[in-house]
Amino acid sequence: MDQSFAARLLAMLFALSIGLACAQSAPPNPKATPAAQFDEVLERLVGPYSMDLAPTLYNDNLDRLRTLIPGGDHAREIQFRSVYCISQHWRDPKQGLAYSDDAIKRAHAVGDIASEARAMFCRTAYTLRLHGTKQGLAEVNKIIAFLQDTPEQQLLSELYLYRGTLLSELGEQAKALLDYQRARAGYRAIGITKDLDELLLQSAITYRRIGDWAQAERYFKSSVQRMQDKQDWTRTVTNLIQLGFLYDESGNPQKSLAAFEQAVAVATEHKDPTDIGGAKLGLASAQISQGQFDNALQSLTEVKAAYAEAGIDPRQDMLLLLTGQAHAGKGQHTEALAYYQKALPLIERDGNERYLALLYQAQAASEEALGRSKEALNDYRRYSTLQLGLQQKMRLEQSRLLEYEYEIRRREFENQRLRTEAAGQQKQVQSLERERRWQILALTLGVLLLVALLVLVLRQIRSAKQLRILAMTDPLTSTLSRRAVEAALDRHLVRTQQHAQPISVMMLDLDYFKAINDRHGHPIGDEVLRTVTACWKEQLRDNDALGRIGGEEFIIICPNTDAAQAQLIADRLLQTTRMMRLPEIAHDLLPITTSIGIAQGQPNETREELIARADAALYQAKQQGRNQVVL
Repeated sequence: MDQSFAARLLAMLFALSIGLACAQSAPPNPKATPAAQFDEVLERLVGPYSMDLAPTLYNDNLDRLRTLIPGGDHAREIQFRSVYCISQHWRDPKQGLAYSDDAIKRAHAVGDIASEARAMFCRTAYTLRLHGTKQGLAEVNKIIAFLQDTPEQQLLSELYLYRGTLLSELGEQAKALLDYQRARAGYRAIGITKDLDELLLQSAITYRRIGDWAQAERYFKSSVQRMQDKQDWTRTVTNLIQLGFLYDESGNPQKSLAAFEQAVAVATEHKDPTDIGGAKLGLASAQISQGQFDNALQSLTEVKAAYAEAGIDPRQDMLLLLTGQAHAGKGQHTEALAYYQKALPLIERDGNERYLALLYQAQAASEEALGRSKEALNDYRRYSTLQLGLQQKMRLEQSRLLEYEYEIRRREFENQRLRTEAAGQQKQVQSLERERRWQILALTLGVLLLVALLVLVLRQIRSAKQLRILAMTDPLTSTLSRRAVEAALDRHLVRTQQHAQPISVMMLDLDYFKAINDRHGHPIGDEVLRTVTACWKEQLRDNDALGRIGGEEFIIICPNTDAAQAQLIADRLLQTTRMMRLPEIAHDLLPITTSIGIAQGQPNETREELIARADAALYQAKQQGRNQVVL
């Protein structure tokens, strides 16, 4: 889970050069006129080289700028308001929104496009906090349209970067990376040739969300050391938090916990309440994953205190959701449901389907624990629908990413070729005597470009191969992934309908698997999953397909098999699971068993319908006491 998105984006605004970061804190030249001193400090706040520096000096420069406004200078008063609108003094977002609207009107009245755009940017941050990510995205789109065909290319590039972060949070990863590329091109067009820290950070976060963990980890690790050397403690904490989420998502809970603890230590040492709150929120999520529910509740209490000190509304969606999960882990399901209900409208407002799926999954588990089976089933169906949609969306995003990366590289190569040809032609016109030298240079450049293109093509092929492997195989159990098993089922259904052959589908769920994780830890839980699937494979026929579709949920496709034959296979799987032994687990206290639901395909039935019937049979098996097969 990510830290509070509104809080993080507000912090990001402080780091951008629309007046929200500073180059230095030294006083301006005392010999200059007041107007020149004002312009010098303003340049620190909005200039092209302010964007990579730590945000902690921003308010010092902003307060100094306020004292330097020349009396009666209406134009500089408007410029000041366009940067002061995002000051940390605006703890109440409604007041900040009102101040931003006033700054927009003043700038518009005098035709100051840059100041008007900066104030609109401020307004977006407060809109995000008050009305959610989707409305914030709409505001950003308006500013981008406003700045098209204007000379404010730096502001436009920053807006592309900002919009990319919003799109990434909403799951539009390929579009986000395309916006980051637009931002990078815009910066280079105005002479900023190196990649900015914020741009690299947001790109790495997007790669983390799309599942390219190796590339994201390389950036976060190198950035932590670089930010420490620069004494940029906010970005140091941010990179450590992102490492924590990356390790949690990639199945390394111990590293995740260590990264969050390091983030808390850095934030606490430098006494930044916003950083402390974000780091401890991440720590709480890792503690919940480790079954440390009391520690998680303590961390969440400290998050509220840090947010209160920073002036951040403690009614954050993930703070409420994590608090509910911690209570659920302690068996306090009534309290958990109360927190889930508070979190639901906030998550729906933001439009974050990943968080909404997590909420419905957690809510269904608590409702089932309280015996509210009907409500649990409804919420579980909502979770399943959202999860299926997210997985389909992720596959689409991965495909789009490959297309966008190819197109970006193709354009870069074409632009480089055109620039090289133009340079060669210009030199030939200037001096025919040097023609041979330039021909050799052009040939050398051509070879270098060809080599560069070959490297890019090989990298693209390697990336595509890695993506196919990741998409088709579950990395923990070496069974088929959800995508692969769905594709296999589609093929078998077509063959079944063509040849009038029977087909059956089994849904399997390891009973009380959470208790195994809680008692023995996730490494033992992972070993259970690997051992169980290995035993199951030995009992299956060559043409049967086993796939993992959730944490402890699996699906088996049995082609040319009716329900009675599937029952025999399921009985073997049931018995094999019961007989499985691991030395780390006391089987008399916590036996390893499974519940199985079977559905035989019907004429013209879709994949979704067949899986849904098997899932319903599985749910019935669990309701009837688990460790059994239901047709």
